[in-house]
Amino acid sequence: MQGVFITIEGVEGSGKSTQLLRLSERLRHVGLPLVVSKEPGGTALGRELRRLLLERHTSGERWCAEAELLLFYADRAQHLETVIRPSLAEGKVVLVDRFEDSTRAYQGASGVPESSMDRLNELVLRGLKPHLTVMLDMDPEASLQRVEVRNLALGADFAETRFDEAELEFHRRVRNRFLAIAQNHANRVALIPARDTPDQVEAAIWQRVAPLLRNAGFGVD
Repeated sequence: MQGVFITIEGVEGSGKSTQLLRLSERLRHVGLPLVVSKEPGGTALGRELRRLLLERHTSGERWCAEAELLLFYADRAQHLETVIRPSLAEGKVVLVDRFEDSTRAYQGASGVPESSMDRLNELVLRGLKPHLTVMLDMDPEASLQRVEVRNLALGADFAETRFDEAELEFHRRVRNRFLAIAQNHANRVALIPARDTPDQVEAAIWQRVAPLLRNAGFGVD
């Protein structure tokens, strides 16, 4: 039985973490061999890189976009080598919070040329693509309101990642790039409206995930 590779993508505040948890619990409930991971941060090296990439830059030094891009791909290379590829070879379902599409959306919105990402993609991924990408879509104005409520609940000065603090126009560019990815890769990407209730979003995701798993030989209802 071949493994199945599923990624979950979306703008900040789209409910990605909630839906990842719900889907993983559902897959565990039916007894599937499951690996749940994330980018950046799915390995020991990745956790160090995540701290560098997502926290506020306390040194005050402004990173160039290319340096940041290379760190994201360093995380991905280690993640693929030590987690994703071995798990797929063992016939497991691999569920990952953010992958290549996030790099295309966020670093692309920061001005990194597509050609630079294409070259690194070829080097690191070597043709590997998710079987399904669940992309949660929401307008940035509403999604950032969710982020603000979440961060206030955690502490008035708390921001989960430095991307939470980016300007609205940046988040609009990110969303537009996600939408373009969904349009250009409709066979792989399931674009799910994220402003529906969590139960409705969960049901829409399962409608796309269940047939994929059945076709791969996993017994699910």
